[in-house]
Amino acid sequence: MKLPAHKKMLSAAAAASVMLLTAACGSGGSDDASSMPSSSAPSATTDDSSAAAATYKDGDYEAEASYVNPGGDSKVKVELTLADNKVSKVEVTPEATDGTSKSFQEKFASGISSEVVGKSLDDLKVDKVAGSSLTHLGFNEAIDKIKADAKA
Repeated sequence: MKLPAHKKMLSAAAAASVMLLTAACGSGGSDDASSMPSSSAPSATTDDSSAAAATYKDGDYEAEASYVNPGGDSKVKVELTLADNKVSKVEVTPEATDGTSKSFQEKFASGISSEVVGKSLDDLKVDKVAGSSLTHLGFNEAIDKIKADAKA
């Protein structure tokens, strides 16, 4: 059976692509692996993050942050308790004045505890929670402020 010319060209192009990808993966992987052990950056990053995790003071913290949503600017207040660099308690207080925004903040507030309690302060970076897709912007900003306040 003979293939039309355009199908032969597509077949050849696909085969060439597979060979190029295979070659690139093989050489890229070995280059990365050989250069990684000689680099001190990964070790420094690991050391820095573990050192940072050990520098938070236990206690109660709070911060307020704002973010923009379709209803305008909204604020959210975050209160949390740290023990051994981990969140042992969190409370989010909705402060939005727009009804829709406040509703989303309330949903976020009702679901955030299960997302962050027991986690390291350094690991906190939340996205959509309980259907609220923008409240996390204010929450994460407040967490950044709390991290700055809690550093030993």
